[in-house]
Formats: sequence, structure tokens, C-alpha cells
Amino acid sequence: MEQASVHSIYDSYINALPSTKSDRIVSEANRYTLTNKDGYFRRVIPRPGLELVESSYSLQENRVMDLQSQAAMVELSFCLEGSGEFVVSGSQHEFLPGSCSLQLMNDFHAHFMYRADVPHRSVGIGISVEQFNEWVAESDVGAAYSFQGLLGNQAYRLFRMPLQPNMARMLQQLNDFSSSHLKLRRLHTEGKILEIVSSALDTFLFEREENRPRRQLSRSDREKIHSARDILLENMESPPSLIELARLAQLNEYKLKIGFKEEFGTSVFAYLRERRLEKALGLLREGHLNVSEVALIVGFSNFSHFSEAFRKQYGLNPSEVKRGRFC
Repeated sequence: MEQASVHSIYDSYINALPSTKSDRIVSEANRYTLTNKDGYFRRVIPRPGLELVESSYSLQENRVMDLQSQAAMVELSFCLEGSGEFVVSGSQHEFLPGSCSLQLMNDFHAHFMYRADVPHRSVGIGISVEQFNEWVAESDVGAAYSFQGLLGNQAYRLFRMPLQPNMARMLQQLNDFSSSHLKLRRLHTEGKILEIVSSALDTFLFEREENRPRRQLSRSDREKIHSARDILLENMESPPSLIELARLAQLNEYKLKIGFKEEFGTSVFAYLRERRLEKALGLLREGHLNVSEVALIVGFSNFSHFSEAFRKQYGLNPSEVKRGRFC
């Protein structure tokens, strides 16, 4: 899977639109204008394997588009306005205005159905598989967060949530060049893209909390949350991702996040980290294993991350416990 795959997918999509033409007046981006003043696309490629596509258009007649690609990528997609449906490798969905989605695709077939005279406005950020895996590689929660871990044997997976106010503000700032010199606009755009990606992945994969009102859990939901806790502890060395854990517990991932904190007083992976470190403490006090062996047993592939987390929780280095300095 090459980095160019991201850009080839967007090439194929834009080529499938009715009579697009390229206007290369803007040096840091390509602007594609649809015929009959239907709208435009703006593309920015700040680095290989990363691309921003902004679109705003309203087609004059119903339009059906097909896209076939053997390429692979991760896309963060923000639907700001729009109406219609799309089917990707047998998975059918609607465009939902005011939503944010994380999409993973590989060797897929997409079928888009757009309605006439309906404004469609969106922002997409395409990320190469290599870049995505590099960003999540240091999570220390197992391989479940990798591209292959999330996608599995499927051709396409979609995870969606409402667009939060902080994310909407960042999207608006993409084209706010008021504080940037003309020659630094490309750098400004790249910085904003990375800020958006960081915030979105933090929310989708690593449980960044939004301010939400406390909700009453049903007995069924509470039982499922306890089941999720048991699954987590049974797979401490290589736990499932939050999205996969929600599926295994038969819960929506956002209900799992909120309910878990209400039930156990902390987030899912903060809870997991505490249990891992408790187990590590016990193993170190037994004295049969060295520090690196203990780190691997409890699921830390990075020794420095383990030592830092252990020191933060217990105020001592793991080696000090090994030498018997923990009461």
C-alpha cells in the first residue's frame, strides 16, 4: 500500500464528477470547478500520504457515481451540509449533516447517490495507511488500533459521531489566513490539518472527553459495561480497541465511554492502565521476573512508557520495587 494511494482515490472521485476542470491559479492547492457553476473542490497536499479536500456544490440533476479502487487509506470526513446515500462494498449509509466520521477502506467499491439542488458541503482529510499506523504506534494498547486491527478482513468500516463545537471551529480556521503571511499559508493549512487529525483521532480512539450531562444507565447497559470491563481485563496484554470493545459488549462506543466512567469513575483505558500497573506491582514484589519482562506481561511494549506510568502512579521506579523498596 503506497502513500500515493490516498491521492489516487481522490483523483478517481473527482474524475467521476460531471465535467470537472482544473484551475491551477492558486499555487498551494488545486481548485476544481464544476460546470454550470455547480460548485468547487479544493485540494491541498501538504506532504505525501496526507491530503485535504474541501468541497461545496449543488448539482442540477440527480447524480449517481461509481468508484472502484484497489488502494487503501484512512479518511476523516466532515459532512457540513448535504443529502443523499452512499454504499461502500455492501455497507449502506446516508450523508448526515453536522457529523464527523472515521472511515477505513481497502480494495473497495463505492456507489454515491446525490440529489439535485441540494447543497453539499464537506471536508475530507485522507491519511495513508503508513502515516496512520505511525501516529497510533505508540499507544501501548496493542495492535487493535492499527489500520489492519480496526479494518480486519473487511473492505470498509465507518465510525461516526456528531460534529463537536471545538472541531467545527478548527474547520473554520482552515481558511483563516488573516494571521499568516502569504508564503506561510501552506504551513498554516498543514498545521490546522494536523490539529484536526489529532483531535479527531483522540476522540474516536483514545476517549477524549467532551462535556456531556450525566445520564441514567439502564440495568441492561450496566451489565454490558461490566461485561466490557471483564473483556478488557481478560485481554490485558493485547486489549481490543475502544470501537471493538463496544462491539463485543454490544454497546454504542459513546455509550460505553460515558457509562464506563459513570460506573467505574474513570475512562476505559485509564481503568485498564491502573489494573495493568497493579498487576505489574504484584509481579515486581514477587521478585521472579525482571522489569522488562513484567512490562511485556502487562501489555507495555515500550519500556520507557511503562516506567513513566509506573512512577506516576506509585512514586517509585519499577526497579526500586524490584529491589524491595515498596512497603
